[in-house]
Amino acid sequence: MVMKETVLNKVPRILREKLDITKFYVAAVSGGADSLALADALQRCGFRFTVCHVEHGIRGKESREDASYVEAFCRQRGMSFCCKRVDAQELRERQKLSLEDAARRLRYQALFQCAEETGTDFILTAHQKDDQAETFLLRLLRGSGTRGLGAIRFQRDMILRPLLSLSAAELRQYCTERNITWREDATNEDLHYARNRIRKEVIPMLQEHFSPSVTDVLCRTADHLQTDSMYLEELAAAEFQKRWMILSGNGCGALQVGDWKNVPPALRFRVLRQFWHRAGAMEELSGINLADLEQLIDNHASGKKILLPGSWQALYSYDKLLLFSEDKLKRLQNNGSWKYAVSLAQLSGELSGHGTGLPEILFPDHRIAQLRIVKDMPAYRYRAQMVYPLSQLRRLGDTLMFRYRQAGDRIFPLKGTGHKTLKKYLIECKVPVEDRNRLVVAAVGNEIVWIPDIANARWERTQSEFEDPVWDVGWLFISIK
Repeated sequence: MVMKETVLNKVPRILREKLDITKFYVAAVSGGADSLALADALQRCGFRFTVCHVEHGIRGKESREDASYVEAFCRQRGMSFCCKRVDAQELRERQKLSLEDAARRLRYQALFQCAEETGTDFILTAHQKDDQAETFLLRLLRGSGTRGLGAIRFQRDMILRPLLSLSAAELRQYCTERNITWREDATNEDLHYARNRIRKEVIPMLQEHFSPSVTDVLCRTADHLQTDSMYLEELAAAEFQKRWMILSGNGCGALQVGDWKNVPPALRFRVLRQFWHRAGAMEELSGINLADLEQLIDNHASGKKILLPGSWQALYSYDKLLLFSEDKLKRLQNNGSWKYAVSLAQLSGELSGHGTGLPEILFPDHRIAQLRIVKDMPAYRYRAQMVYPLSQLRRLGDTLMFRYRQAGDRIFPLKGTGHKTLKKYLIECKVPVEDRNRLVVAAVGNEIVWIPDIANARWERTQSEFEDPVWDVGWLFISIK
Protein backbone atom coordinates (compact mmCIF):
# COMPACT_ATOMS: atom_id res chain seq x y z
CA MET A 1 0.00 0.00 0.00
CA VAL A 2 1.39 3.40 -1.05
CA MET A 3 1.56 5.85 1.81
CA LYS A 4 0.10 9.30 1.10
CA GLU A 5 2.74 12.00 1.17
CA THR A 6 2.42 14.35 4.12
CA VAL A 7 2.46 18.09 3.63
CA LEU A 8 5.61 18.30 5.79
CA ASN A 9 7.41 16.23 3.16
CA LYS A 10 5.61 17.63 0.13
CA VAL A 11 6.61 21.27 0.53
CA PRO A 12 10.39 20.61 0.86
CA ARG A 13 10.25 18.06 -1.97
CA ILE A 14 8.71 20.59 -4.35
CA LEU A 15 11.33 23.18 -3.44
CA ARG A 16 14.14 20.70 -4.13
CA GLU A 17 12.59 19.88 -7.51
CA LYS A 18 12.01 23.50 -8.54
CA LEU A 19 15.11 25.24 -7.17
CA ASP A 20 18.88 24.91 -7.54
CA ILE A 21 20.68 24.28 -4.25
CA THR A 22 23.79 26.05 -5.61
CA LYS A 23 21.99 29.38 -6.11
CA PHE A 24 21.36 32.21 -3.68
CA TYR A 25 17.81 33.53 -3.21
CA VAL A 26 15.80 36.40 -1.78
CA ALA A 27 12.51 35.14 -0.30
CA ALA A 28 9.65 37.65 -0.15
CA VAL A 29 8.01 37.11 3.25
CA SER A 30 4.96 39.14 4.28
CA GLY A 31 4.23 37.30 7.51
CA GLY A 32 1.31 35.31 6.11
CA ALA A 33 1.13 31.52 6.16
CA ASP A 34 2.26 31.05 2.56
CA SER A 35 5.46 33.08 2.81
CA LEU A 36 6.40 31.79 6.28
CA ALA A 37 5.99 28.22 5.01
CA LEU A 38 8.30 29.11 2.11
CA ALA A 39 11.00 30.51 4.41
CA ASP A 40 10.80 27.60 6.83
CA ALA A 41 10.97 24.97 4.09
CA LEU A 42 13.88 26.74 2.40
CA GLN A 43 15.84 26.53 5.64
CA ARG A 44 14.94 22.88 6.15
CA CYS A 45 16.23 22.09 2.66
CA GLY A 46 19.52 23.90 3.23
CA PHE A 47 19.05 26.64 0.62
CA ARG A 48 21.00 29.87 0.94
CA PHE A 49 18.62 32.81 1.11
CA THR A 50 17.77 36.20 2.60
CA VAL A 51 14.28 37.04 3.81
CA CYS A 52 13.00 40.38 2.49
CA HIS A 53 9.94 41.98 4.06
CA VAL A 54 8.39 44.99 2.31
CA GLU A 55 6.46 47.35 4.57
CA HIS A 56 4.07 49.33 2.34
CA GLY A 57 2.96 51.91 4.91
CA ILE A 58 -0.69 51.14 4.15
CA ARG A 59 -2.04 49.73 7.45
CA GLY A 60 -0.13 51.89 9.91
CA LYS A 61 0.59 50.16 13.22
CA GLU A 62 -0.52 46.76 11.90
CA SER A 63 2.00 46.97 9.02
CA ARG A 64 4.80 47.87 11.41
CA GLU A 65 3.85 44.94 13.64
CA ASP A 66 4.01 42.59 10.63
CA ALA A 67 7.55 43.80 9.93
CA SER A 68 8.58 43.28 13.56
CA TYR A 69 7.03 39.81 13.58
CA VAL A 70 8.90 38.68 10.47
CA GLU A 71 12.14 40.11 11.83
CA ALA A 72 11.66 38.18 15.10
CA PHE A 73 10.79 35.01 13.16
CA CYS A 74 14.07 35.27 11.22
CA ARG A 75 16.16 36.15 14.26
CA GLN A 76 14.88 33.13 16.20
CA ARG A 77 15.82 30.83 13.32
CA GLY A 78 19.09 32.49 12.33
CA MET A 79 17.81 33.63 8.92
CA SER A 80 19.27 36.64 7.15
CA PHE A 81 16.68 39.44 7.18
CA CYS A 82 16.12 42.64 5.21
CA CYS A 83 13.24 45.11 5.60
CA LYS A 84 12.36 47.62 2.91
CA ARG A 85 9.92 50.44 3.71
CA VAL A 86 8.01 52.09 0.86
CA ASP A 87 5.13 54.55 0.55
CA ALA A 88 2.38 53.07 -1.60
CA GLN A 89 -0.06 55.89 -0.85
CA GLU A 90 2.36 58.50 -2.14
CA LEU A 91 2.98 56.59 -5.39
CA ARG A 92 -0.75 56.02 -5.80
CA GLU A 93 -1.49 59.74 -5.63
CA ARG A 94 1.50 60.78 -7.73
CA GLN A 95 0.90 58.38 -10.61
CA LYS A 96 -2.90 58.02 -10.28
CA LEU A 97 -2.72 54.26 -9.67
CA SER A 98 -4.88 51.92 -7.64
CA LEU A 99 -3.49 51.24 -4.18
CA GLU A 100 -3.01 47.57 -5.13
CA ASP A 101 -1.03 48.46 -8.24
CA ALA A 102 1.11 51.01 -6.40
CA ALA A 103 1.92 48.50 -3.63
CA ARG A 104 2.76 45.77 -6.17
CA ARG A 105 5.13 48.02 -8.12
CA LEU A 106 6.94 49.18 -5.01
CA ARG A 107 7.11 45.65 -3.62
CA TYR A 108 8.91 44.29 -6.66
CA GLN A 109 11.13 47.36 -6.84
CA ALA A 110 12.17 46.75 -3.22
CA LEU A 111 12.75 43.04 -3.85
CA PHE A 112 14.99 43.77 -6.82
CA GLN A 113 16.90 46.30 -4.75
CA CYS A 114 17.44 43.71 -2.01
CA ALA A 115 18.53 41.17 -4.62
CA GLU A 116 21.08 43.62 -6.03
CA GLU A 117 22.42 44.46 -2.57
CA THR A 118 22.86 40.80 -1.61
CA GLY A 119 24.11 39.47 -4.95
CA THR A 120 21.12 37.19 -5.28
CA ASP A 121 20.51 34.87 -8.24
CA PHE A 122 16.71 34.74 -7.96
CA ILE A 123 13.76 36.22 -6.07
CA LEU A 124 11.21 33.79 -4.62
CA THR A 125 7.57 34.64 -3.97
CA ALA A 126 5.00 32.44 -2.23
CA HIS A 127 2.22 32.55 -4.84
CA GLN A 128 0.20 29.35 -4.65
CA LYS A 129 -2.63 27.50 -6.40
CA ASP A 130 -5.44 29.65 -5.02
CA ASP A 131 -3.65 32.80 -6.18
CA GLN A 132 -3.39 31.25 -9.64
CA ALA A 133 -7.14 30.54 -9.82
CA GLU A 134 -8.03 34.02 -8.59
CA THR A 135 -5.69 35.65 -11.11
CA PHE A 136 -7.19 33.58 -13.93
CA LEU A 137 -10.73 34.71 -13.06
CA LEU A 138 -9.71 38.36 -12.64
CA ARG A 139 -8.09 38.42 -16.06
CA LEU A 140 -10.97 36.52 -17.64
CA LEU A 141 -13.37 39.20 -16.39
CA ARG A 142 -11.09 41.89 -17.82
CA GLY A 143 -11.14 40.29 -21.26
CA SER A 144 -7.52 39.10 -21.36
CA GLY A 145 -6.16 36.97 -24.18
CA THR A 146 -4.20 33.74 -23.87
CA ARG A 147 -1.15 35.57 -22.53
CA GLY A 148 -3.09 37.06 -19.62
CA LEU A 149 -5.19 33.97 -18.98
CA GLY A 150 -1.99 31.96 -18.57
CA ALA A 151 -2.02 33.85 -15.26
CA ILE A 152 0.97 33.40 -12.93
CA ARG A 153 4.01 31.68 -14.42
CA PHE A 154 6.66 29.79 -12.50
CA GLN A 155 9.39 32.11 -13.81
CA ARG A 156 9.45 35.65 -15.03
CA ASP A 157 12.95 37.02 -15.45
CA MET A 158 14.67 36.41 -12.09
CA ILE A 159 11.41 35.91 -10.14
CA LEU A 160 10.52 32.30 -9.30
CA ARG A 161 7.25 31.03 -7.82
CA PRO A 162 7.93 27.47 -6.65
CA LEU A 163 4.69 26.93 -4.64
CA LEU A 164 2.14 27.17 -7.48
CA SER A 165 1.25 23.47 -7.21
CA LEU A 166 0.30 23.83 -3.52
CA SER A 167 -2.98 25.14 -2.14
CA ALA A 168 -3.43 27.76 0.55
CA ALA A 169 -4.93 25.07 2.79
CA GLU A 170 -1.84 22.88 2.41
CA LEU A 171 0.49 25.73 3.32
CA ARG A 172 -1.58 26.59 6.40
CA GLN A 173 -1.50 22.95 7.40
CA TYR A 174 2.28 22.97 6.96
CA CYS A 175 2.59 25.98 9.28
CA THR A 176 0.30 24.38 11.84
CA GLU A 177 2.30 21.15 11.92
CA ARG A 178 5.54 23.13 12.17
CA ASN A 179 4.11 25.24 15.05
CA ILE A 180 4.43 28.41 13.01
CA THR A 181 2.00 31.21 13.84
CA TRP A 182 1.26 33.49 10.93
CA ARG A 183 -0.13 36.99 10.60
CA GLU A 184 -3.48 37.72 8.95
CA ASP A 185 -3.72 40.81 6.76
CA ALA A 186 -7.00 42.57 7.60
CA THR A 187 -7.22 43.96 4.06
CA ASN A 188 -7.74 40.40 2.80
CA GLU A 189 -11.28 40.62 4.22
CA ASP A 190 -12.10 43.94 2.53
CA LEU A 191 -14.56 43.25 -0.29
CA HIS A 192 -13.72 46.61 -1.81
CA TYR A 193 -10.83 44.82 -3.55
CA ALA A 194 -11.76 42.77 -6.62
CA ARG A 195 -9.41 39.90 -5.71
CA ASN A 196 -11.06 39.55 -2.30
CA ARG A 197 -14.51 39.38 -3.91
CA ILE A 198 -13.24 36.64 -6.21
CA ARG A 199 -11.83 34.72 -3.23
CA LYS A 200 -14.73 35.25 -0.84
CA GLU A 201 -17.73 35.17 -3.18
CA VAL A 202 -17.06 33.93 -6.72
CA ILE A 203 -14.94 30.85 -6.06
CA PRO A 204 -17.17 29.55 -3.20
CA MET A 205 -20.17 29.94 -5.52
CA LEU A 206 -18.42 27.99 -8.28
CA GLN A 207 -17.41 25.28 -5.82
CA GLU A 208 -20.96 24.93 -4.56
CA HIS A 209 -22.80 25.01 -7.89
CA PHE A 210 -20.29 23.60 -10.37
CA SER A 211 -17.37 21.66 -8.91
CA PRO A 212 -15.75 21.36 -5.48
CA SER A 213 -12.39 21.16 -7.29
CA VAL A 214 -12.94 24.29 -9.37
CA THR A 215 -9.58 25.72 -8.25
CA ASP A 216 -7.76 22.75 -9.79
CA VAL A 217 -9.85 23.10 -12.97
CA LEU A 218 -8.98 26.79 -13.33
CA CYS A 219 -5.30 26.13 -12.72
CA ARG A 220 -5.21 23.38 -15.36
CA THR A 221 -6.84 25.75 -17.84
CA ALA A 222 -4.23 28.40 -17.03
CA ASP A 223 -1.47 25.81 -17.61
CA HIS A 224 -2.88 24.90 -21.04
CA LEU A 225 -3.11 28.56 -22.02
CA GLN A 226 0.44 29.18 -20.82
CA THR A 227 1.65 26.45 -23.19
CA ASP A 228 -0.25 27.96 -26.13
CA SER A 229 0.90 31.47 -25.24
CA MET A 230 4.56 30.45 -25.02
CA TYR A 231 4.41 29.00 -28.53
CA LEU A 232 2.81 32.18 -29.89
CA GLU A 233 5.43 34.28 -28.09
CA GLU A 234 8.17 32.33 -29.87
CA LEU A 235 6.54 33.01 -33.25
CA ALA A 236 6.12 36.67 -32.32
CA ALA A 237 9.79 36.91 -31.31
CA ALA A 238 10.85 35.68 -34.74
CA GLU A 239 8.50 38.18 -36.41
CA PHE A 240 9.79 40.98 -34.19
CA GLN A 241 13.42 40.26 -35.06
CA LYS A 242 12.60 40.51 -38.77
CA ARG A 243 11.08 43.94 -38.26
CA TRP A 244 13.39 45.48 -35.63
CA MET A 245 15.92 47.99 -36.88
CA ILE A 246 18.31 50.54 -35.35
CA LEU A 247 18.04 54.04 -36.74
CA SER A 248 21.24 55.98 -37.20
CA GLY A 249 21.85 59.15 -35.26
CA ASN A 250 21.23 58.01 -31.70
CA GLY A 251 20.79 54.26 -31.77
CA CYS A 252 17.02 54.39 -31.33
CA GLY A 253 15.07 51.35 -32.43
CA ALA A 254 12.16 51.28 -34.84
CA LEU A 255 9.68 48.68 -36.01
CA GLN A 256 9.12 48.27 -39.74
CA VAL A 257 5.36 48.09 -40.25
CA GLY A 258 4.85 48.80 -43.94
CA ASP A 259 3.30 45.35 -44.50
CA TRP A 260 1.69 45.04 -41.07
CA LYS A 261 -1.42 43.44 -42.57
CA ASN A 262 0.71 40.38 -43.39
CA VAL A 263 1.41 39.72 -39.71
CA PRO A 264 -1.01 37.06 -38.39
CA PRO A 265 -3.56 38.72 -36.06
CA ALA A 266 -2.62 36.35 -33.22
CA LEU A 267 0.93 37.75 -33.27
CA ARG A 268 0.36 41.48 -33.74
CA PHE A 269 -0.19 42.50 -30.12
CA ARG A 270 2.66 40.23 -29.05
CA VAL A 271 5.06 41.84 -31.51
CA LEU A 272 4.03 45.29 -30.26
CA ARG A 273 4.57 44.24 -26.63
CA GLN A 274 8.04 42.94 -27.45
CA PHE A 275 8.85 46.21 -29.21
CA TRP A 276 7.53 48.15 -26.19
CA HIS A 277 9.78 46.29 -23.76
CA ARG A 278 12.80 46.35 -26.10
CA ALA A 279 12.45 50.15 -26.13
CA GLY A 280 12.92 50.08 -22.36
CA ALA A 281 9.37 50.66 -21.09
CA MET A 282 8.59 49.13 -17.70
CA GLU A 283 4.81 49.55 -17.58
CA GLU A 284 2.44 47.07 -19.19
CA LEU A 285 0.35 48.02 -22.21
CA SER A 286 -3.39 47.61 -21.85
CA GLY A 287 -5.60 46.21 -24.58
CA ILE A 288 -6.71 49.76 -25.37
CA ASN A 289 -3.07 50.89 -25.71
CA LEU A 290 -2.33 48.03 -28.11
CA ALA A 291 -5.44 48.78 -30.16
CA ASP A 292 -4.38 52.45 -30.37
CA LEU A 293 -0.93 51.41 -31.62
CA GLU A 294 -2.45 49.23 -34.30
CA GLN A 295 -4.77 52.05 -35.35
CA LEU A 296 -1.75 54.35 -35.60
CA ILE A 297 -0.10 51.84 -37.94
CA ASP A 298 -3.25 51.26 -40.01
CA ASN A 299 -3.84 54.99 -40.57
CA HIS A 300 -0.43 55.43 -42.31
CA ALA A 301 -0.28 59.09 -41.21
CA SER A 302 3.40 60.03 -41.03
CA GLY A 303 4.19 62.37 -38.15
CA LYS A 304 1.18 61.21 -36.12
CA LYS A 305 1.86 60.53 -32.42
CA ILE A 306 -0.08 58.95 -29.57
CA LEU A 307 0.54 58.95 -25.83
CA LEU A 308 1.23 55.74 -23.93
CA PRO A 309 1.70 54.83 -20.23
CA GLY A 310 4.68 56.19 -18.34
CA SER A 311 4.94 59.41 -20.43
CA TRP A 312 5.92 57.46 -23.54
CA GLN A 313 5.02 58.47 -27.09
CA ALA A 314 4.57 56.38 -30.20
CA LEU A 315 5.34 57.96 -33.58
CA TYR A 316 4.44 56.64 -37.03
CA SER A 317 6.84 57.78 -39.73
CA TYR A 318 6.80 56.37 -43.25
CA ASP A 319 6.19 52.68 -42.56
CA LYS A 320 8.11 52.78 -39.27
CA LEU A 321 6.86 52.82 -35.69
CA LEU A 322 9.05 54.55 -33.09
CA LEU A 323 8.75 54.74 -29.30
CA PHE A 324 10.16 57.49 -27.09
CA SER A 325 10.03 58.12 -23.38
CA GLU A 326 9.63 61.70 -22.20
CA ASP A 327 12.94 61.48 -20.33
CA LYS A 328 14.78 60.20 -23.40
CA LEU A 329 13.30 62.91 -25.58
CA LYS A 330 14.40 65.62 -23.12
CA ARG A 331 17.91 64.16 -22.94
CA LEU A 332 18.19 64.13 -26.72
CA GLN A 333 16.87 67.65 -27.10
CA ASN A 334 19.04 69.05 -24.32
CA ASN A 335 22.18 67.22 -25.35
CA GLY A 336 24.12 69.82 -27.29
CA SER A 337 26.76 67.26 -28.21
CA TRP A 338 24.41 65.20 -30.43
CA LYS A 339 25.78 64.72 -33.93
CA TYR A 340 25.91 62.23 -36.76
CA ALA A 341 28.66 62.16 -39.37
CA VAL A 342 28.42 60.98 -42.98
CA SER A 343 31.57 60.43 -45.02
CA LEU A 344 31.43 62.32 -48.31
CA ALA A 345 33.62 59.60 -49.82
CA GLN A 346 30.83 57.16 -48.89
CA LEU A 347 28.34 59.35 -50.75
CA SER A 348 30.52 59.30 -53.86
CA GLY A 349 30.78 55.53 -53.53
CA GLU A 350 26.99 55.26 -53.61
CA LEU A 351 26.93 57.08 -56.92
CA SER A 352 29.47 54.71 -58.44
CA GLY A 353 27.64 51.66 -57.11
CA HIS A 354 30.36 50.76 -54.62
CA GLY A 355 28.66 52.06 -51.48
CA THR A 356 27.25 50.10 -48.56
CA GLY A 357 23.90 51.88 -48.33
CA LEU A 358 22.96 55.25 -46.91
CA PRO A 359 21.59 55.59 -43.40
CA GLU A 360 18.28 56.92 -42.24
CA ILE A 361 19.20 59.43 -39.55
CA LEU A 362 16.97 59.91 -36.53
CA PHE A 363 17.00 63.49 -35.27
CA PRO A 364 16.50 64.19 -31.55
CA ASP A 365 13.07 65.70 -32.29
CA HIS A 366 11.85 62.39 -33.83
CA ARG A 367 12.20 63.45 -37.46
CA ILE A 368 14.00 61.07 -39.80
CA ALA A 369 16.36 62.28 -42.56
CA GLN A 370 16.54 60.02 -45.60
CA LEU A 371 19.60 60.42 -47.85
CA ARG A 372 19.75 59.56 -51.54
CA ILE A 373 22.33 60.08 -54.26
CA VAL A 374 20.88 60.95 -57.69
CA LYS A 375 22.61 61.48 -61.02
CA ASP A 376 20.67 64.52 -62.16
CA MET A 377 19.44 67.47 -60.16
CA PRO A 378 15.91 66.58 -58.99
CA ALA A 379 12.96 68.84 -58.37
CA TYR A 380 12.68 69.55 -54.67
CA ARG A 381 10.65 71.44 -52.09
CA TYR A 382 12.45 74.52 -50.89
CA ARG A 383 13.45 74.33 -47.20
CA ALA A 384 11.71 70.99 -46.66
CA GLN A 385 14.31 69.12 -48.76
CA MET A 386 17.96 69.57 -49.56
CA VAL A 387 19.70 69.30 -52.92
CA TYR A 388 23.43 69.91 -53.17
CA PRO A 389 26.06 68.91 -55.74
CA LEU A 390 28.52 66.34 -54.45
CA SER A 391 31.47 68.09 -56.04
CA GLN A 392 30.73 71.23 -54.03
CA LEU A 393 30.36 69.31 -50.79
CA ARG A 394 33.69 67.58 -51.39
CA ARG A 395 35.30 70.98 -51.92
CA LEU A 396 34.07 72.12 -48.50
CA GLY A 397 35.44 69.11 -46.61
CA ASP A 398 35.42 65.37 -46.08
CA THR A 399 32.47 64.96 -43.72
CA LEU A 400 28.84 66.00 -43.75
CA MET A 401 27.79 66.50 -40.13
CA PHE A 402 24.27 66.59 -38.76
CA ARG A 403 24.43 68.43 -35.43
CA TYR A 404 23.23 71.37 -33.39
CA ARG A 405 24.55 74.83 -34.22
CA GLN A 406 27.90 75.91 -32.79
CA ALA A 407 30.06 79.02 -32.57
CA GLY A 408 31.54 80.12 -35.92
CA ASP A 409 28.76 78.65 -38.09
CA ARG A 410 27.89 80.60 -41.21
CA ILE A 411 25.50 80.17 -44.11
CA PHE A 412 25.11 81.42 -47.69
CA PRO A 413 21.30 81.32 -48.00
CA LEU A 414 19.94 80.18 -51.32
CA LYS A 415 17.73 83.28 -51.46
CA GLY A 416 20.36 85.66 -50.15
CA THR A 417 23.18 87.86 -51.36
CA GLY A 418 26.15 86.57 -49.42
CA HIS A 419 27.43 84.81 -46.32
CA LYS A 420 25.93 85.54 -42.92
CA THR A 421 26.71 84.22 -39.48
CA LEU A 422 24.16 81.61 -38.56
CA LYS A 423 23.21 83.59 -35.45
CA LYS A 424 22.41 86.72 -37.51
CA TYR A 425 20.52 84.71 -40.11
CA LEU A 426 18.30 83.03 -37.50
CA ILE A 427 17.52 86.42 -35.98
CA GLU A 428 16.52 87.70 -39.45
CA CYS A 429 14.30 84.62 -39.88
CA LYS A 430 12.67 85.45 -36.52
CA VAL A 431 13.46 82.02 -35.08
CA PRO A 432 12.66 82.26 -31.32
CA VAL A 433 15.77 82.25 -29.19
CA GLU A 434 14.51 79.29 -27.17
CA ASP A 435 14.26 77.22 -30.39
CA ARG A 436 17.67 78.03 -31.85
CA ASN A 437 19.69 75.61 -29.74
CA ARG A 438 17.33 72.78 -30.71
CA LEU A 439 17.77 73.27 -34.44
CA VAL A 440 19.49 70.46 -36.29
CA VAL A 441 21.70 71.65 -39.14
CA ALA A 442 23.66 69.93 -41.89
CA ALA A 443 27.19 71.28 -42.07
CA VAL A 444 30.61 70.69 -43.57
CA GLY A 445 32.97 72.21 -41.07
CA ASN A 446 31.41 75.56 -40.13
CA GLU A 447 29.64 75.93 -43.47
CA ILE A 448 25.91 75.29 -43.05
CA VAL A 449 24.52 73.63 -46.16
CA TRP A 450 20.96 73.10 -44.90
CA ILE A 451 18.69 74.00 -41.99
CA PRO A 452 15.73 71.60 -42.33
CA ASP A 453 12.44 73.48 -42.81
CA ILE A 454 14.18 76.88 -42.54
CA ALA A 455 16.77 77.40 -45.27
CA ASN A 456 18.67 75.84 -48.13
CA ALA A 457 22.21 76.98 -48.84
CA ARG A 458 23.49 78.35 -52.13
CA TRP A 459 26.20 76.67 -54.13
CA GLU A 460 28.23 78.28 -56.92
CA ARG A 461 30.04 76.73 -59.85
CA THR A 462 33.57 77.62 -60.79
CA GLN A 463 34.46 78.33 -64.40
CA SER A 464 36.07 74.89 -64.72
CA GLU A 465 32.89 73.28 -63.45
CA PHE A 466 30.81 75.16 -65.99
CA GLU A 467 33.06 73.65 -68.66
CA ASP A 468 33.06 70.15 -67.13
CA PRO A 469 30.26 67.96 -68.57
CA VAL A 470 30.30 65.67 -65.53
CA TRP A 471 29.73 68.48 -63.03
CA ASP A 472 26.01 67.68 -62.83
CA VAL A 473 26.64 63.99 -62.20
CA GLY A 474 26.00 63.41 -58.56
CA TRP A 475 23.63 65.23 -56.26
CA LEU A 476 22.84 64.67 -52.62
CA PHE A 477 19.10 64.69 -52.03
CA ILE A 478 17.75 64.69 -48.46
CA SER A 479 14.15 64.62 -47.36
CA ILE A 480 12.64 64.74 -43.89
CA LYS A 481 10.00 62.31 -42.73
